Amino acid sequence: MNQPATPTYGSGTINLSLVSHTNVGKTTLMRTLTRQDIGEVADRPHVTEDAVSHVLIDTPQGDVLRLWDTPGFGDSARLLKRLRANANPIGWLLTQVWDRLADRPFFCSQRAIRNVRDESDVVLYLVNAAEDPTSSTYVEKEMEILGWVGKPVVVLLNQMGPAREKEAEAAEEALWSRHLAAHVGTRGAIALDAFARCWVQEDRLLGVVRDVLTADKRESFERLRGAWRKRNMEVFDTAMHSVATQLAAVASDRETVDKQSIKQRVRRWLASLATDHAKPDEVEASALKPRPCR
Repeated sequence: MNQPATPTYGSGTINLSLVSHTNVGKTTLMRTLTRQDIGEVADRPHVTEDAVSHVLIDTPQGDVLRLWDTPGFGDSARLLKRLRANANPIGWLLTQVWDRLADRPFFCSQRAIRNVRDESDVVLYLVNAAEDPTSSTYVEKEMEILGWVGKPVVVLLNQMGPAREKEAEAAEEALWSRHLAAHVGTRGAIALDAFARCWVQEDRLLGVVRDVLTADKRESFERLRGAWRKRNMEVFDTAMHSVATQLAAVASDRETVDKQSIKQRVRRWLASLATDHAKPDEVEASALKPRPCR
């Protein structure tokens, strides 16, 4: 399923590039979306050094939805300064000789931008929602860089923290959307926490992506979105069947116990008078013991 960084795909393939500042959580989100234990997650910058694609879903008609895991933006300030100094900033990326060993952050930033330029139909820009976009030291620079690339951008708000009211979440999405609009013509921001996201949010994300795609890609994408929704509903139905089966088993669980004679009940009552606690009934205790699931 993994592909090299520069393949050529047909018109039925939609490519999403997942980009962010380094160590914000791209690979963790990749794992939740692909349902695969892919990549390396570590608390250090530049864990991902190469752009790698993974198939999210495909259809019998030959449509393919790919998600690219890219190197994190490192020295965004220096990259932006270099781009501003060139008449053709994106073209500069193709002619520049990069020094992987001498300047790793700069090298990784360039590789991320090149992937976006060459492969993506839509850019998914993952940010830390705990930060204010107006005061972050790198968000402004990275959004300006993405604006130069000229691809549609959707901001994904990661690390949302505890659940909040819908109004508060919508206000935060609107804040990031307004900030993105200053740099990128096609814009949008939605909450999609790498850990707390759910399948309903995934469908919402695909709806936003559909709206910013070029017209020639939308028919293929609708088929892919339908296949994604169908797969999620199958998972949901299977999970609900499993839960219902276990609840029904608990509700119908029965154990037959021997009826005690009056003599046995009197003897047990007299025994309880001699102690602080009544002696456990051995028959009832046996019936209450956990049984293997049937």
